[in-house]
Amino acid sequence: MLKETAVVNSPTQTLANYISGLSYRSIPPEVIAHIKLCLVDSLGCALFGSTLPWGKIITSFAKETGKGKGALIWGDGAEVPSTSAPLANGTLIHSFEMDDLHRVGVIHPGAEAIPAADALVRRAGSVDGKRFLTAVVAGYEVGCRVAMTGGASQLRRGFHPSATSGTFAAGAAAAKMLQLNRHKTLHALGIAGTQAAGLMAAQHASMVKRMHPGRSAQAGVYGALLADKGFTGIEDILEAPYGGFCSTFCDHPNLSHLTHDLGVRFETLNVGCKPYPCCGSNHTSIDALKKILRDHPDVRADNVEKIRIRATRATKLHVGWPYEPKSMTTAQMNLLYCVAVLLHDRDFFVDQVTEKSIRSDAVLKTTKKIEVVEDSEFEALGDEGRHGVTLEVQLQDGRSFSEKVLHAKGSDKHPMTRGEVLQKFRLLASRVLSRPRVEQLEETLLNLEKLGDARKIAKLLTA
Repeated sequence: MLKETAVVNSPTQTLANYISGLSYRSIPPEVIAHIKLCLVDSLGCALFGSTLPWGKIITSFAKETGKGKGALIWGDGAEVPSTSAPLANGTLIHSFEMDDLHRVGVIHPGAEAIPAADALVRRAGSVDGKRFLTAVVAGYEVGCRVAMTGGASQLRRGFHPSATSGTFAAGAAAAKMLQLNRHKTLHALGIAGTQAAGLMAAQHASMVKRMHPGRSAQAGVYGALLADKGFTGIEDILEAPYGGFCSTFCDHPNLSHLTHDLGVRFETLNVGCKPYPCCGSNHTSIDALKKILRDHPDVRADNVEKIRIRATRATKLHVGWPYEPKSMTTAQMNLLYCVAVLLHDRDFFVDQVTEKSIRSDAVLKTTKKIEVVEDSEFEALGDEGRHGVTLEVQLQDGRSFSEKVLHAKGSDKHPMTRGEVLQKFRLLASRVLSRPRVEQLEETLLNLEKLGDARKIAKLLTA
């Protein structure tokens, strides 16, 4: 059994204390407003994900492998154990590269924190909207701070940061939902974090990348449930010099991110919503080309001679490889495809990524005209320049146009408006729900602090 011990002044313990002590009234109003938009955005993504082949497979799998009561699978409405639902629901949120993103941490916290919190609502007893929001904020704050210690270096090593750091987002949300004390919360983090996994080779041609956050959400729920029973985890999991999370996954971890201004500065506010269904590293290039197309309407796929994208080494490695139409995952992760299809369609949303479009001969031909080169200018800016690009379009008639974008639309530096997020939600949710249900779900989420029973959220996500 877990025993009360003296508080250790370590980053992991400090975060555990923060999670267990967090209250709704200690969260600033602007953070509550933003987390509600993140919920709207994430659940819209999940509903759309439930219509996709991999969304249907993971839903079927969760239903087959988990029999019993606990939580609902969104979109489908089937009730499965609390340990099965987050695998499906986290996968659904991340199913089409549209879920929220913390730029510096390179983490999609909604896909881990929200499914983990929802998975335990029924088990936790009487849960109102304020308690639900508090658990989700705990997940976002802890997950983003862990990710900030070295998310970019994880990516360079070949790990999927949302899958690895995301276990802490889920563990924090799950521990808060169960109202674990600080000692059990410490062990919940230590159990969740040791399950961290996710390899970026999955981006090249597989469905399994979609599942990474689902496994992280599930790991967080495992951590909280086991800790509640007295099972112990790694008490210094974040700072341990050998075999700790940061020392193992990150090149030069900056542990100050874990606790600096904790409870004063909310990283939740730096989570952005994505306007385009593709890897966040592609968004600056999409913004740059969209500006060129707006300013120069005569630029067309058939009169472009060459497109050169200057970016960081991380961007080139992550998304700048030669395009081959292996799968929709491949297309969404590949910068060349995204730029090429935008040039052809002059738009980039869900209808630009289909089994037909990713194999289009015309788009394939255009990708051969695009090159990505490393640029020391953006490297020198560190985290601030990680997604920065200069996109140059050269036409066959000799004219050329160039556009530099440092921060993408949808990022914390250039956020989507509230109206844009709601429009995106309505477009995605309407693929599954009736218009009245979409409106009811939106109204409920935007006024979640008034909700008396948080079980209603999952029920509204059922067609």
